[in-house]
Amino acid sequence: MKRTGEIILSIIGAVTSLIMVGTGIFFLYSKDNQTYLDYLHANWNDTQVAATLEQMNQAGTLWVLPGIAGIVLSILAIFLLKGNANPKIVGWMLILGSVVLCIISVFGFFPLVFFVIAGIMALVRNPNVRRKQGIR
Repeated sequence: MKRTGEIILSIIGAVTSLIMVGTGIFFLYSKDNQTYLDYLHANWNDTQVAATLEQMNQAGTLWVLPGIAGIVLSILAIFLLKGNANPKIVGWMLILGSVVLCIISVFGFFPLVFFVIAGIMALVRNPNVRRKQGIR
C-alpha cells in the first residue's frame, strides 16, 4: 500500500524541524555577535541585556535539540514507511516521538502537528484487501 500521505507529512515535519534548528543556531550565534551585543548595550541596561542573552542561550538549546531529534525521527519514519513493513509501529513511533519532542521543548509543537497526523494516518489506514486478492 502506498503511504504517500504519511511520507509527505513526515517530510513537512522534517522541514519544520530544520527551520527550528536554523532558528536555534541563529539565536546561539547572535548572542556572541559583537555588533548585536553593542546594539543591546547601547539601548538597554545591563540587567535587560543579561536577561536577553540568557534567554537566547536557552532558546537556542531548546530549539536545536528537538529540531535534530525531529529530523532523525522523520527520516527514520520515511524509510520505514517506504518499505511498508509495519506501519503500526511507525505510527506509534511518530506519535510517541512527537509527544516527547513537545515535552522537551514547547517549540517542538510545530513539527508535532505533522508527526501526529502522519502517525494517526499510519495507524488507521488499512491495506486494500480487495486489491490484494485481485477482486475489483
